[in-house]
Amino acid sequence: MMIHHVSFGVSDPMRVAQVLAELTDAAALRAPTPPFPHGAWFVLAGDDRGTFLEVLPATAVFDPDAPLGLRQRPASFAPGSGHVLVSTVKSGEEIEAIAQREGWRSQEVETGLFRIMKLWIDDTVLVELFAKGEEQRYIEAFGAPGMATLEDKLRDLEMKLAGELAQELPPQVLAGALGEPA
Repeated sequence: MMIHHVSFGVSDPMRVAQVLAELTDAAALRAPTPPFPHGAWFVLAGDDRGTFLEVLPATAVFDPDAPLGLRQRPASFAPGSGHVLVSTVKSGEEIEAIAQREGWRSQEVETGLFRIMKLWIDDTVLVELFAKGEEQRYIEAFGAPGMATLEDKLRDLEMKLAGELAQELPPQVLAGALGEPA
C-alpha cells in the first residue's frame, strides 16, 4: 500500500498550502478548476511516487450524488477524525516558530513509538509532522522490519499508557476522550 495523496479543507487553502510547502520543502501550486473546486491547492513533494497534499476550501465536500462528486456547503469548522502525518526538513524548533507565526496551535508529542509535532490548522485540521530525522523510529516500528513485533509493542504501549493516564485523569474524562470499550 502507498498513499499518494490526502485531502482536507481549511479556511485559507492558499496560505495553508504555502506554509505546508515551506515546512516540507515542497512546492505549492494552485489546483486546476475544474475538476477541483475554486481555491484548491496542491502541496507537491516532487518525489518518485507523486505524493501530495490536496488543500481544499472548507466549503467543498465530497458527495457521491453531486455533479463531479463534489458540492459546496457553508464552511464548517469543527474538529474531525482524520489527520495526516508527513516528514519535514525542519527542526522541532523551526516547526514551532512557524506555527506561532501562523497562529496555529502546536504540540510536541512523544507517543512511545515515535515523536511528532502536532499542528492544528483553523483549530480543526490536524497535520502531524516528523521533525528532521524523527521518522526513523516510526519506520522501525511500522515498516517491514517492525511488523513481526508490532502487535506486542502496541499492547505494551497500551498497558503502559492506560496505567499512566488512569493516574492522571478521572475515568469520565478518559471515557469522554477514548469512548467506551466495545
